[in-house]
Amino acid sequence: MVTETFPWEQIGESHRRRYMLDYSFEELAALFRDWGYKDAHAKTVFSGLHRKCYRSADEFRPGLLPKTLIARMKSPEAPPFEVFRSIQAFPSGDGSVKYLYELQEGGRIESVYMPFENRTTFCISSQMGCALGCTFCATGAMGFRKHLTPGEILGQVLHMRRSHPDPPGQTYRTNVVFMGMGEPLHNLNNVMHAFDSLTDPHGLVLSQRDVSVSTSGLVPKIQQLAGFDRRPQLMVSIAATSDEARSNIMPVNRAYPLARLLATLERYPLRKNERIMLSYVLIAGVNDSRDDADRLIAMGRRFPSMINLIPLNEHESSPDLNEPEEARLQWFFNYLNEHGAFATIRRSRGRDVAAACGQLSNQQLAV
Repeated sequence: MVTETFPWEQIGESHRRRYMLDYSFEELAALFRDWGYKDAHAKTVFSGLHRKCYRSADEFRPGLLPKTLIARMKSPEAPPFEVFRSIQAFPSGDGSVKYLYELQEGGRIESVYMPFENRTTFCISSQMGCALGCTFCATGAMGFRKHLTPGEILGQVLHMRRSHPDPPGQTYRTNVVFMGMGEPLHNLNNVMHAFDSLTDPHGLVLSQRDVSVSTSGLVPKIQQLAGFDRRPQLMVSIAATSDEARSNIMPVNRAYPLARLLATLERYPLRKNERIMLSYVLIAGVNDSRDDADRLIAMGRRFPSMINLIPLNEHESSPDLNEPEEARLQWFFNYLNEHGAFATIRRSRGRDVAAACGQLSNQQLAV
């Protein structure tokens, strides 16, 4: 019997030099103890990195840390602070900003800052490129380049926080969504390491529920995520309601078809008042029929869920796929809610700078 193999199954972890942002608080404290310094010094540095968004040892005043420690952190053998070589911003007319980061280790990634009333959302990348090849996503057309380290993931959040501080006297709610470049669960170890730092009491102290990961449906990784005591919110891209249609636009379905995926989601351990978000990219003539709507409603009834409709954001890599007309989108949305589903429409931000959902592919600059 011939067993089909898939590209994501043959890609392991990347091993590269560690940066300061790659260290959890416990790891940083252990490093500082090796250097002969106290855990309290590690707390100051970790907080400076993650809460104040410091990007160099020079930002720590001698009154905060011993001069000898500051000098040690600036030495060539110490973990470097800055994970990015350069950063470019592409502001959108709707107030969002796409950022393109050139990594110190080579290559480029993108993330998106999105402001809302009294809250801020950071859409971040977990990989450079993606191995899953979903046809409605420009990142998938890039193919897989490499996993991002925890520091390269966190660096995106911290750069955007530093660039967009809360107004004086106000504290905005911060949401972090792993919906940028890459399949987060394919890089689960590094994503969870970054998640732990995002929610660490010495750092940003984000709520677990304010961090979300979106997956195309890697069933074994969903099962692995379910085993963590502390974990982000789960979002699953469905995008089609039959195996034939879903396999055509999401190759992952050939390995983990809908029946297996939905059975896994039925067993997923939810916290109080928690729902699984089912992301549904609506594509004209592909998945927008009444039959699709009925099947999607049935799926959503199998476990606590919310259906998030995302009109396709067209890009050069998917010339045969088209955005639905507004009337069709509204009909689909109303039909779901009228028949017992909990559905919303996500209006994409940053389309004028290729920052909308499914458009991230480093197309502003040649790689």
